[in-house]
Amino acid sequence: MAQFGMGNHLLDPLWDAMVRYIGVDTLGHPLFFVASVMTTVVVAGLAFSAIDVFVTRKLAFASAAKYLVITLPGYLLVFVLLRWMPIGFRFEVPSAAPTTLGFLGEFAVCMIVGDVASYWWHRLEHGSRFVFRNVHHVHHAVELPLTVWSGFYVHPIESAVVFSTFYIFPFVMQVHPLTFAAYAATNTFITMVTHCGYDLPLYPSSLLASAPMHEPHHAEKVPCNFSVLLNLSDRLFGTYKPFAPVAATQAPAAGDPVP
Repeated sequence: MAQFGMGNHLLDPLWDAMVRYIGVDTLGHPLFFVASVMTTVVVAGLAFSAIDVFVTRKLAFASAAKYLVITLPGYLLVFVLLRWMPIGFRFEVPSAAPTTLGFLGEFAVCMIVGDVASYWWHRLEHGSRFVFRNVHHVHHAVELPLTVWSGFYVHPIESAVVFSTFYIFPFVMQVHPLTFAAYAATNTFITMVTHCGYDLPLYPSSLLASAPMHEPHHAEKVPCNFSVLLNLSDRLFGTYKPFAPVAATQAPAAGDPVP
């Protein structure tokens, strides 16, 4: 994908460090971006789980540990398998970082395309009775209040398709690896936030999907707020529903939420 404009090269020191410590062979791997996904899952998952257990006490320690034991090893195993999979093909690794303008432009396009593509797949999951009953019902079996791990309870087919809607564009268009890594980390974090069950302070919910925005999607009979990246697609295609900012902070009075 062509760089946007000339601009400066403020990102060169970061890119030089990545080339030095990660290596060209790894950066050129077709599935390099998966490292960003896995790192974000581990870091954000542990952080939100600690809040659930020790701060808000929304989850018992045993329940949080169960989610960690079920989810994290699987993602780490996927990363290991992908990293060591005998793939001889490598993308060409740029010698320089993208310009600041180029980075922001590529990043924005990835976010918009990922939001629109994943939105329409989500609409299909609810619009097709067959797809909902055979695929998407797994995710909607989760109970409120949602936790950061709720988003990972999906049918394998849904997992594969959603993953494709998020990453097919930057993969095919070969955006700069630095941009791709940043997008993958941001994308993963936002999708985790939409299911975390908290109205995060300073979080730009007017632009990005959030837990208060997404919880009505799980709680109401008429589907709304399908987006899990931006607010854009729901607003464009008429499925956006205003939400109460405090709704996602409410924890159950008793009992242990089931994922």
